Amino acid sequence: MLSHRARRILLIAVADYVRTGEPVASRALAQAHDLDLSPASIRAVFAELEAGGFLSKPHASAGRVPTEKGFRAFAEATLVAQPDAVAAEVIEQRYSAVEPGLDALMRHAGKVLAELTGSAAVVRRPRAESWVLRELRFIWLKPREVLAVIVAASGAAQNRVMRLDDASSPAEIERVNNLLRVRIEGRTLAEVRAALAVELEAERARHDGFARRALALGREALEKADPEEGVLVEGAAQLIERPEFARVDQTRHVVRTLEDQELLLDLLDRALETPGLQVVIGSTENEMGSDLSLVAANFGSGAVGVIGSTRMDYPQVVPLVRYTAQRLARALRGDGRN
Repeated sequence: MLSHRARRILLIAVADYVRTGEPVASRALAQAHDLDLSPASIRAVFAELEAGGFLSKPHASAGRVPTEKGFRAFAEATLVAQPDAVAAEVIEQRYSAVEPGLDALMRHAGKVLAELTGSAAVVRRPRAESWVLRELRFIWLKPREVLAVIVAASGAAQNRVMRLDDASSPAEIERVNNLLRVRIEGRTLAEVRAALAVELEAERARHDGFARRALALGREALEKADPEEGVLVEGAAQLIERPEFARVDQTRHVVRTLEDQELLLDLLDRALETPGLQVVIGSTENEMGSDLSLVAANFGSGAVGVIGSTRMDYPQVVPLVRYTAQRLARALRGDGRN
């Protein structure tokens, strides 16, 4: 357990390292901050932090640099941070002109997050089963053909042409819509699929031919619904251009990480299982490697995050990720246009 003084020195030292990228020396720390501590006292605290695994000394005469454990303590100290008033106003302005619909908002959110953090933003689309449905409607095209339109509360929509076994009329298709309407609105795709399967089985016993055909048509439309999943990535180029990744092998690793959809899905799926924010600090033991870190938060069945340098500006990134997740959560629930 760190003392209050040791924790304070650690957070200041990591913040200076994040800002400069240079090892932090005790004399420089004493001169730059109002600590009421001499360089010798700071060196003693540094030794304590080094012994605890929070700092390391790359060379005998150099200052200290944070370890993975030190970065983690620094990141965790920022988890309650909120955007300052200026940043919040800028964010609101950037979101005011976004087009309706969850997919457009996710793409826009990724671009804004990447631009504001100078890193790569990643957005995991919500799982298909969690879509909250607003409407399933069939539009009559010709006697054996209808257009199935599925609309989510978020504004996302899919449509596909379906062939019918029997001839139909516009009036019959409208009856189908009326029968299905009360079974659809406000329920998730998974819930509606399960409910229709149960009702269809019950209707087979009642020998109601029309209800059976209507339920079967609704079930078929929803079984084939396939909202696009995967991870959207924005800001990859600017992350690669950071000086930390100037070496060819580092650049190659960053590119491979951001192109690995399976890895990104795995990382963001972990955020789905974690309340609040998740911070994954770069390590040789995780798939991102020691040079990259992730700050992520879930928004219902989706997740959003920032992948950046291990020495990313956590006090800036954490509140921006939290705000973005809250925005996307509202859109997923269908609370207003965004």
